[in-house]
Amino acid sequence: MVESSGTSYKIVDISKVPSAEPGRAGKYDLIVTYQDPAGRVRIVTIPYEEWEGKSPEEQESILRKYIRAQEEERLRFIGKEITI
Repeated sequence: MVESSGTSYKIVDISKVPSAEPGRAGKYDLIVTYQDPAGRVRIVTIPYEEWEGKSPEEQESILRKYIRAQEEERLRFIGKEITI
């Protein structure tokens, strides 16, 4: 489990895949599938070169960083009302 701001997230799966990002042709990404406390499953993408060769502690820190950033971005708009 990875904790972000006191909240636990369960890592469901980690897969190494060829990057689909423009400008990253020939490189790999990790697709991390995680579950939030409400049971919703989400994914985050991590460039493989940030992960490769790191210790388990460093890898866990990388997971925290990317999950925290994604959750902060997502939660920024939850409950906001917009007018179109």
